[in-house]
Amino acid sequence: MKTAIFGAALTLVSLSLPALAATTDQYQFKGENASASFYQYDGCSSTSVYVYAFDNITKSEPGAPTSQKEANLYYSNYNYCNGTGSSGYGSSQSATFTINNSLKSATLKGTFTVTDYSSGNTKTADVDLTWTGTGDTYRGNYHSHSQGPGYTSNYRSAGAYRDAEVSGSVTLDNTNLIANLSSSGSLGSSNSGSLYITRK
Repeated sequence: MKTAIFGAALTLVSLSLPALAATTDQYQFKGENASASFYQYDGCSSTSVYVYAFDNITKSEPGAPTSQKEANLYYSNYNYCNGTGSSGYGSSQSATFTINNSLKSATLKGTFTVTDYSSGNTKTADVDLTWTGTGDTYRGNYHSHSQGPGYTSNYRSAGAYRDAEVSGSVTLDNTNLIANLSSSGSLGSSNSGSLYITRK
């Protein structure tokens, strides 16, 4: 409904402009995301794991909508006492990511191809995580309009954020990297659009 109202508003702005030759650039974005951080420091060693997943749809007029769905994984561990450690990064565009529209919960499950920076080897990691929203949901809205000689610009955005508890596993080399680690998580959504008209 909000998208329809915004589209109607942009159309009204466009129709109200003088009948001059004009170039119109319009962009729309809608997406949901979930992030999870796992960490531990015991005075001798430090371990951290970060997972981020998103499901976005973008549209640039007059093109068709484009779906962007991906999940990313980063891990690092280092022993300050003996100077050893490892770290790596991977991503997946085929992992199954679902998120509740009201930011109540989310799940991520899939196999990631990761590159271990220490050894240079390529490995696979299995991720199976569940987010459960906690506390209040924070929402925000923003709108701007500017107009000058030869142009008119409109931008609006709306977003929501919620803290979340995270459970599950991130398995690499038959080891659950996040076992017994402290954790924090979040769920988010955003919806934005812009219209830029250049008149000649």
